[in-house]
Amino acid sequence: MTTTLNGSRSRAARLHLINQLELARHAVDLLHSKEQALQRERARLDVHAERARDAWERAADDAATWLQRARALGSTDELDVIVARGPQPAEITIDWQTSMGITYPGDVRCTSAVQPDLTASAALAPTTRAHHRALDAAAAHAATRTALDRLDAELATTRRRRRAIGDRLVPRLEDDLRELELALDEQDREEALR
Repeated sequence: MTTTLNGSRSRAARLHLINQLELARHAVDLLHSKEQALQRERARLDVHAERARDAWERAADDAATWLQRARALGSTDELDVIVARGPQPAEITIDWQTSMGITYPGDVRCTSAVQPDLTASAALAPTTRAHHRALDAAAAHAATRTALDRLDAELATTRRRRRAIGDRLVPRLEDDLRELELALDEQDREEALR
């Protein structure tokens, strides 16, 4: 009776190991699918981030050009007053998105502070608008970089989990199952000999 009880426990342990192994393999497959989806999203977002960086660089160059024009047209005194006043606050609104368990910035809207009437030269108004566009582009670039960084972190975590399960847990469960099946086979042979 004791042998039968131990045997039934061993068989139950075998079924439990088989279920664990099946779940672990399924988890590896799911994590692999998630990893592939994240890699596709990363490639798409990388292109978007590159375009946002290029737009920011062009907008910053345009703002610098307009600033030089304004200074060349005699707006230095008025620009010095603006600089002495310090930076004017801008309001940035971020629409957060969640996809595949990652929350990241989506659309970004930037509302720059209104400057008082700039009258020293005709170049000051376009200079201000160019700097506002550069600020908008900088905010968009920062949002795409943040999204990319968060996606990279999730991709690294997913890879670590997949490797931990696939490279450590699955082989350990397979070894445990082989040992248990050998023990059960030996036990069956001993019972058959009795």
